[in-house]
Amino acid sequence: MISCRRDNYSVKILRVVGDLYPFVVGGLELHAHEMSRQQAKLGHKVTVYTSNIDRRPIQESKDGYKIIRYDNILKLMGNSISINLFFKIIKTRKDFDVVHAHSHLFFSTNLCALARRFGLPPLVITNHGLISQTVPIWINKIYIPIIAKWTFKSADKIICYTKSEKSLVEELGIDPDKMVVIHNGIDTDLFVPCKKEKINNRILWIGRFTSGKGVKYLIDAFEILVKNYPSLKLLLIGDGPLKKDIIYKIQYLRLSNNINTKDFVPNSELPEIYQNSDVFVLPSLNEGVPRTILEAMACGIPIVCTELPQLVNIIDGCGLLVPKNNSQALAESISKIMSDQNLVQKFGSNGRAKIVENYSWEDTVKKTNRLYEELISCQK
Repeated sequence: MISCRRDNYSVKILRVVGDLYPFVVGGLELHAHEMSRQQAKLGHKVTVYTSNIDRRPIQESKDGYKIIRYDNILKLMGNSISINLFFKIIKTRKDFDVVHAHSHLFFSTNLCALARRFGLPPLVITNHGLISQTVPIWINKIYIPIIAKWTFKSADKIICYTKSEKSLVEELGIDPDKMVVIHNGIDTDLFVPCKKEKINNRILWIGRFTSGKGVKYLIDAFEILVKNYPSLKLLLIGDGPLKKDIIYKIQYLRLSNNINTKDFVPNSELPEIYQNSDVFVLPSLNEGVPRTILEAMACGIPIVCTELPQLVNIIDGCGLLVPKNNSQALAESISKIMSDQNLVQKFGSNGRAKIVENYSWEDTVKKTNRLYEELISCQK
């Protein structure tokens, strides 16, 4: 793997993220953890500033990198609010070569943008999806063109997962020269297929229980499906503010015998869960490029997901796309895949090949490190 070190030079990286895996489970949180772990493994000095969850130690080392946690004034719609973080960044900014913040939707990233105006080292922001799934759409409509735009303009470079996501950010009036497309990555040695002789009658969903994930449409679709597939099972993995509502809906529809829920599964145990599933379903109303889809494809699992622009090319030939807010279409697409073993094998093999060729984690880290090198070189 090519890193951004030259000779014995080690990059001093400050990563700033609202929450961090495994203390908070989600694709963004896992991405930040894995990026930090891999960069530290390459010999770079990585420090992560993040929020303090459940009274964790203020400072500790994990997987080769340092974690420093800050106390929150409050947690607002899943967003950790801390003023102390700003002063911590200002005080320590000269200790780092580059600052990498994750998602313009986090208050912590807004603070990095503000600190950049005070002479912070080069600031990189990764866009993990333009729209928040946690807050109401009317707040997004106010926040995105004002605060998000200002935050993006403060960055030296912006990483987008796809060209379509890059285009959406450009529409805010952001300089396209600031932006670079670096795909989200998957460990293709961990997430691998297994040989299946028959359909297992298992559907899988993984994510946070928020309105933007569209889980209620999946439950309605499942109610339709069990009429034709009485032994069909659905596993929901994750936590979030709407989980109790979804569990109530499951009980109300008398689907408790067919639907199981889990709060958390370690990343190392997820491959087996994917492998034992027949279809991975993503009914989201808004997304970036979720790791879950890439992980499922790496395990050779067909996909059914909503037709979001940034996902169309990824899913092409590897699953079926459906309109948003459409439970009937979800049910029909899931049924189509589960009733055709040849289609299962075709989508599964296509998905695995696409991930191996285009979405390796090694390539993601390599390109991110190269971006750091370019920014640091420009500062000299």
